[in-house]
Amino acid sequence: MLKNLSNKQKEEKFNGLINYASKINNKSLKSVCINILNDYKEELFCRGAGHDGIEMNKYNRTHQCFDGGLLDHIYNVTKIAYDVGCNYEKQVDMDLILFGAILHDIGKTKIFDKWNENSEIKSNLNYSYLLVDHVYIGEKIVEEYLDKENISEKFKYQVLHIIATHMDTMNKHMAEAYIVSYADSIDADVENIISYPRNAINPIYNQYYYESENPNKWKI
Repeated sequence: MLKNLSNKQKEEKFNGLINYASKINNKSLKSVCINILNDYKEELFCRGAGHDGIEMNKYNRTHQCFDGGLLDHIYNVTKIAYDVGCNYEKQVDMDLILFGAILHDIGKTKIFDKWNENSEIKSNLNYSYLLVDHVYIGEKIVEEYLDKENISEKFKYQVLHIIATHMDTMNKHMAEAYIVSYADSIDADVENIISYPRNAINPIYNQYYYESENPNKWKI
């Protein structure tokens, strides 16, 4: 994609997330999810999901590195996770899937600087990333909101487990955690190739791994 979102597009994706959050049946989870979205709306609107530089290493880009990219990524992950979860809806908790997908990357609001169109490095990682990363920060944000609700410790940590494991930093023990992590990976990996076609080039032969029938495939 590699294209900044307009304010209208940001509003549409944010409202889409609110709609998904409204599908959560558990009143406490729904309340926490919607409250966090509203409280962090401004932060979500002005950050990429990835960075284009760290310690001045230019062009070291990752997925959804554009203005509004974080919002775009979270919306995509939520949609994918919801669609996958619906295939197993009798065996999994859709509330946990929706909650985890919507908030899996909320910690990135704290590790990325705001998108700066006038800067050589428009989306940069700040100091906190080098120390604890977005998974830890995201858990802390969500736990603070969950602690205000009347839920058991057991259920709270089931919820946090999905956020804690979406980057494969811990073993997953719940099907819902696999679904959210899968959705996160597929959106990040596919978007990375779409936005940066060089990732689809065979370095030995300097050509794409496969040629598409679509003549506009690699136009950005």
